[in-house]
Amino acid sequence: MNRASTYSTFYDNHLDDPRPDVEVAIDATQYENASEDSGITTETIDGVSAMVWPNASGSVDFRVSVPESGLYNIQFTYYALSSAANDIELSLLIDGESPYATADRILLSKKWVDSEKSYAIDENGNRAVKTDSHGNQIRPTLAELLTWQTTPLKDTDGLFNDPLRFYFSEGEHVITIESDKARFALSEILLYNEEPTPALADSDPNLVTTDTSKASSTTGINIYLEGEEADYRSDITLYATYDRSTYLTSPSSPTKMLYNTIGSANWKNAGQSVTWKFTTDKAGWVKIGIRGKQNQMRGLYSNRRLYIDGVVPCAEAEAVKFYYSETWQCVTPTDADGNVIYFWVEAGEHELTLEAVPGEIGDIMRRLDDIVYYLNSYYRQILQITSPTPDEYNTYMIHRQIPSILPDFEVYAQQLRDIKTEIEVLAGTEGTEAVSLETMAKLLDKCIKRPDDIPSMLSQLKDDITSLSQWMTDYRSQYLEVDIIEIQSAEYEFSTTKESFLKSLGFAFQSFIGSFFTDYNVLSEDSEDALNVWVSLGRDQAQIVKELVDSYFVEETGIQVAVNLVQGGILEATLAGKGPDVALFIGGDFPIQLAARDCIVDISQYDDYEEVITRFAPNIMTLYTYQGGVYGLPISQNFPMMFYRSDVLQSFGFSEPPDTWDELIGMLPTLQRSYMGVGLNFDVFGSFIVQRGLNYYNESKTATIFDDPMAVDAFEVWTKFYTTYSFQQTFDQFTRFRTGEYPIIITGYTFYNQLYMAAPEIRGLWGFDITPGYIREDGSIDHSVTSSSAGGIIFSKLNEQQRSDAWELIKWFTSDEIQAEYGRSIEALLGPMGRFDTANMAALSQLAWSQSELELILEQMENTVEIDIIPATYIVTRNITNAFRETVNLNKNPRDTLLWFNRDTNDEIIRKYEELGIEIELPDEN
Repeated sequence: MNRASTYSTFYDNHLDDPRPDVEVAIDATQYENASEDSGITTETIDGVSAMVWPNASGSVDFRVSVPESGLYNIQFTYYALSSAANDIELSLLIDGESPYATADRILLSKKWVDSEKSYAIDENGNRAVKTDSHGNQIRPTLAELLTWQTTPLKDTDGLFNDPLRFYFSEGEHVITIESDKARFALSEILLYNEEPTPALADSDPNLVTTDTSKASSTTGINIYLEGEEADYRSDITLYATYDRSTYLTSPSSPTKMLYNTIGSANWKNAGQSVTWKFTTDKAGWVKIGIRGKQNQMRGLYSNRRLYIDGVVPCAEAEAVKFYYSETWQCVTPTDADGNVIYFWVEAGEHELTLEAVPGEIGDIMRRLDDIVYYLNSYYRQILQITSPTPDEYNTYMIHRQIPSILPDFEVYAQQLRDIKTEIEVLAGTEGTEAVSLETMAKLLDKCIKRPDDIPSMLSQLKDDITSLSQWMTDYRSQYLEVDIIEIQSAEYEFSTTKESFLKSLGFAFQSFIGSFFTDYNVLSEDSEDALNVWVSLGRDQAQIVKELVDSYFVEETGIQVAVNLVQGGILEATLAGKGPDVALFIGGDFPIQLAARDCIVDISQYDDYEEVITRFAPNIMTLYTYQGGVYGLPISQNFPMMFYRSDVLQSFGFSEPPDTWDELIGMLPTLQRSYMGVGLNFDVFGSFIVQRGLNYYNESKTATIFDDPMAVDAFEVWTKFYTTYSFQQTFDQFTRFRTGEYPIIITGYTFYNQLYMAAPEIRGLWGFDITPGYIREDGSIDHSVTSSSAGGIIFSKLNEQQRSDAWELIKWFTSDEIQAEYGRSIEALLGPMGRFDTANMAALSQLAWSQSELELILEQMENTVEIDIIPATYIVTRNITNAFRETVNLNKNPRDTLLWFNRDTNDEIIRKYEELGIEIELPDEN
């Protein structure tokens, strides 16, 4: 086991290397080679000559002559071109080799500003956030600010406060930049060494001071900045947020939704920054008070680096601490003795920036990263000896088979206790914040004292590693919510953060009374002429739908729309005559169930229908087709892809993931000998059916064809994974993949979102690909899969004009532009965890996927083949599950079991058609 490729290891190995006091500037227009797919040219942007990289992918080489050997920081001067990506993602190689893993995922941030379309001019002529018909503010959206930026390359894992270091020996070198999320211009690359920020005692006394008498020479400066009115953000997720917990929040309302803060759970990643502009009409000394709240990391603090005009004034401003608190607190930069620091500002406009940095916790987390990596490796080694269910009568002699395990466990236990002590010193108290570390250390002690009992502790070892990993994820984050920032001369007092009991009581009472008159499910004002649209989503997502409808559709068409948030009950409400006019995000068999009861409109009658459906995957309309009509347009589509741990597979000698099911089955003996597993978490049977060129039903959709020999073969192959290869029917896919127990999992492609956000410690160790395929008789490989979808439907109670308006609405909402805008808005709200699985293929291309990721997703999307939905789909699904369970759990014969349930299913299909009064042609009994 080694972690030689990590930046942490590189940093430690080169800690004593020289850092030459020289700068080497590389003119980016003088690049040596550029790959053809990059599309790189040389142009002038805003008066600056630059290398312009317009495509997402490619590579470019720069030759550089380094005068002295040693460590260097690297700084880019760049201009982000307009693109769907939230950041520019790069890999940097030196002489054709990556110096460490972090250099493979360098991020260059963009600048984001409030979109002008989010504001209106109020009656006083002032710019104000738009409100809905109930007086609630509509969250301002963010737009890219296209501008030049200069930034050093930084650690993206939240472990280091300083810019990344790179080693160059004296002489000629080639720096290569590779990317499939590029689209930017570059004017200069600078090799340099960043000077440490001087401590307050060593700083220029004319710029920073704690001398109150000196600072008192300045009077009359009192500047008040609203957090939510920031001028720039480095991340699209740093939108305005809201706090309704107290009247102290500025501004506040007990009954209306006001976006009055910034940050909260979205401002947590190292490197994210927010900038406010302020202007003072006189030069002088100022103190800075930040009303913030950090109520996520109990017992610890988050850190913000403070810049004034792009410069950190002193070392004490490198990590301004915000300790845990359930209420607002005013934090001001101070020295070690608690004395307020005053900063000198000249008259004119200035910028104040707060950047999330790991602070002291960063070094702790990088040591814990190493410990968790090694513990996971030992866990897999033990698992390979004992299996997941060790024999209680077998000691396995783990410490003999893995001689290094006990000495290493002893080291890790001591390191965990040392780190726990450091955390308690940082927190200033002993408590439960680091209980996961102590729990893990105690378990390692037990393993050391009773090595023969290690197999019986395997499950606990896994749970404690998972708990420690989750603790690290939580406490690596740098949460902060900011309400206001005050910049004042010495004579002023910062606004109070202490609540008045009477004012708090009054605010709470008004809020309580207001709750009786506010329906938070009604997002729009209903009117007789408005289309009544039900949205089956969370409130924030539904609010985005409403904002898009109001900002685009209503303004462009004049058609009035009332958007309402409704969860479920659509079928019942419709049959009772109280349903909507249009419903969005309706999935499963609901559209067909409604169509079978003549409740919704056949959209294939519209002249532009054929043109509209070219937006989607070729077969997806099957999910909305019934009796020759089409009853909805798809909005979202999710389908399986294969996720794999490249590091684990390589340790078993597999350089690539499997391309076919036969290859996967061929890998199982090697993996399972070491008790590694494979997880299937998707519609396996449906995919096996379509890969063999079949569907569930006969041509008239009156009977299933599970008696077809190819269908029986598909069922037998599926169940064999569980009867012969002992696959688990239910499992925690995230944990199994994170630990490496399941190096291959086939599941919905949005699993990517969870892995990217919640498992930073395995970033770079996993990938995803299209699902394994079935080898046809002609030797071709069929990678077809089934998918799930949610769409938009129109209800038949409308008159012809209303139906036409409703068609315009769902056609507009599923368009390329609006789907891309909705997807970007959702990701801005929820981060990568909320990346939208749009059914619109062109819109998918405009979301924040890298070029290589997008190509794989589109390839699998084009290989989706759908199975028809009929009124009796429920019995088909139920009996497939019943047949599977009897075969796997009760050891029944797969063929006989499937055939028995096939007959039962067909009887129910006929009965359902008769119940609905639908005339059908009965299937041939022969």
